[in-house]
Amino acid sequence: MTKEEFSEVQRIDSIWPLALLTLTLVFNWVLYFISGYKSLDFFYGSMLSIALLITFFTILRLHTKINNVGIQYKFFPFHFKWQSISWNEIEKSEIRTYKPIREYGGWGLRYGKQGKAYTIKGKTGLQLYLKTGRNVLIGTNKSEELTQVLRYLKK
Repeated sequence: MTKEEFSEVQRIDSIWPLALLTLTLVFNWVLYFISGYKSLDFFYGSMLSIALLITFFTILRLHTKINNVGIQYKFFPFHFKWQSISWNEIEKSEIRTYKPIREYGGWGLRYGKQGKAYTIKGKTGLQLYLKTGRNVLIGTNKSEELTQVLRYLKK
């Protein structure tokens, strides 16, 4: 059974951001309580930074919708409104495996030699080659479902 629409919401659900923030917290405590560096401004500033990073990682979302009209995506909190690419703007599309660090310098909202990338995690994405010459990669964790929808929509 094929579907006419595709929808996906990606979020950071791995442990590495929290591990990094925990290391930062431990470093902060060591600086404040053990080293004798007793600046409350630094202590509160770093605690606020950690709280803001945790909040950012918690609210970070990549929403993707694909239907017969085109592709809509929203990378919150960078986009508050849906970004749209209609099918007649797309020269070619493919689902491909990519190298996040080598091609784009990591995950997130990235710019690389290949064009723009919107990724949260993984190494699979929908590569769009636009008629304007620009390229856009939208990460996905549902490549099989996306492949079925794209086949259906191409008919």
